[in-house]
Amino acid sequence: MILFALPPAPLLTLALLVWLLSGIAGWILAGAARVSSLISGLGGILASAAVILAATRILQSGTSVTLVLPVLPFTAELSPLNALLLLAMSVTALFSSLYACAWLANAHQRKRARTGLLCNLLLAALSAAAISASATELILMMEMAALCAYFMIVQADDVKSRRAGLNQFLSGRLGTVCLILAFALLHHAGGSLSFDVLRHTPFTTGIRSVAFLLALAGFGLYAGIIPLHAWVPQSHSSAPAHAAALFSSTLMKIGIIGILKVGLDLLGVPPLWWGLVVLLLAILTAFIGGLYALMEHDIRRLLAYHTLENVGIILLGIGGAMVGVALNLPVLASLALLAGLFHLFNHGLFKTALFLGAGEIEMQTGIKDMEKLGGLARLMPWTAVAMLIALMSMAALPPLNGFASEWLLYQSLFQLSASHVFIARLAGPVLAVGLALTGALALMCIAKVFGVTFLGAPRCQAAADATPAPLAMTLSSVLLAFLCVIFGIASPWIIPHFAAVAASVLNIPALQAAQNGAALTPVSAVSAPMVAILLLAMPLVPWVIAGVLRGARLPNRLRGEAWACGYGHSADMVVTATGFAQPLRVMFAPLYRLRQRVTPDALVGALHQGWLGAFCRRLAFIELAVLLVVAFA
Repeated sequence: MILFALPPAPLLTLALLVWLLSGIAGWILAGAARVSSLISGLGGILASAAVILAATRILQSGTSVTLVLPVLPFTAELSPLNALLLLAMSVTALFSSLYACAWLANAHQRKRARTGLLCNLLLAALSAAAISASATELILMMEMAALCAYFMIVQADDVKSRRAGLNQFLSGRLGTVCLILAFALLHHAGGSLSFDVLRHTPFTTGIRSVAFLLALAGFGLYAGIIPLHAWVPQSHSSAPAHAAALFSSTLMKIGIIGILKVGLDLLGVPPLWWGLVVLLLAILTAFIGGLYALMEHDIRRLLAYHTLENVGIILLGIGGAMVGVALNLPVLASLALLAGLFHLFNHGLFKTALFLGAGEIEMQTGIKDMEKLGGLARLMPWTAVAMLIALMSMAALPPLNGFASEWLLYQSLFQLSASHVFIARLAGPVLAVGLALTGALALMCIAKVFGVTFLGAPRCQAAADATPAPLAMTLSSVLLAFLCVIFGIASPWIIPHFAAVAASVLNIPALQAAQNGAALTPVSAVSAPMVAILLLAMPLVPWVIAGVLRGARLPNRLRGEAWACGYGHSADMVVTATGFAQPLRVMFAPLYRLRQRVTPDALVGALHQGWLGAFCRRLAFIELAVLLVVAFA
């Protein structure tokens, strides 16, 4: 009860301290598996709940304040945008911490100690970054979070993990250098690194443009914008599953919000070409991310590429808002930003459910390669249901939450095509077609992942011997899938809250986005509850008709094996992940070969020499130690 009475600032202080102390306590007590895992996991759950409560109160107030957190010497900016980012991160962090309660108990002692500490430190650093009131605090906290991610990636200590860690380390340091240069330029021109001062400082056109491009590159490296995405796929595969979920739902989201803050908040009204650059990068990231996902057999690498796809979809909303502000089209700006922010939140729900479900499969079978799985729907039914719902949401199928946010994004692209500027009228239909193609790729991904992994016959003994995952792990993915359903069906009542956040960023009246249970835009309206009712009711109609019209029941027919053209059916005849994606591999061969041309083997071999990886590992340890000392000081 005391927790519910606290205002946002003390709640955030409590969360940061609980994350830190529970991580340290779990690390110290790592020898006692059950105690250590409960301390780390339950500490994460408590801290996430405190942040959810604080973020909800900030959103309800609708005001922005800058203050120093109690106890901690940290200046925080509590605004609706920051609160929405906190809410999106903490909801997924809560379920990842629930998953960790079971995962850590089954991990090796050394891995349990490191992962429990690093995950909680990652969440504390990213939460602090989300409410930073100055560029110094933001860069410091992002750097600390990136180093925590690095050590979680390399702890497997195999060749792939070491390569993934080196990619992530170099990408993160390059991103930090770009951000330091961007804000150093703004500090030189404006005399301050405080966000509140930067908002009210008039910069010349040249300084604004150079700072924006540097910030776009820096935050884009964290967000994984293609072609700055090299660290993303293998990093998500090498880290523990719940840590990979946090990479997608928290670490990369900080990069996205950073682009939003620089492009729409700190530097004033953006010129048109800023928005067009973001839109171009967004559609390339979405389409190529979805295309490369279909070629993957490692289920977590596949999900990582789909994270890139969704990063592109979110950036379509942000880029559309920048174009709307540049062209003085408030309806377009409001609708596009609303769609981007809503999809940012929704992506955290379904992608975390997918990564946690993949982690359950990996833990119960020891396999990440979909080619070796199959038949898991009968052996792990709750995991299968949760992942099917999350996959459908990822593919934007109604009435789930992914559909609700992408539908709003389509409406914003239609608004863009109605603009009075030729380039905007041209971009609107092209981007809408690109988004539709991306959706088609996501639909194919449902068939590939669910069909190859959960249906058919098991392709190896480990898959045939699979059993349901521990209750905490299964519950985490099932509850997230349930939230995907809730946020889809209830979207007409949820969207106005996101519209208010978008309005606070743009400093314009909130878009009237919901009325009488239907989400409204200037183009069209859709009632998600009615869609859900129809989807549930229509399959029942044939059963009702059959029950009314059928006569006496015929005897049951005998069932034999599936017809296989006269041959005996075997597991080898089942469709594989390779065979499923082969037509696309042929159709888009030039795009798939592009990766080898851009990153030739000679360059990759020179980059991944053993001495460089060892040097970066020692450097990362020293840097993290220094940052912790600086943060505490």
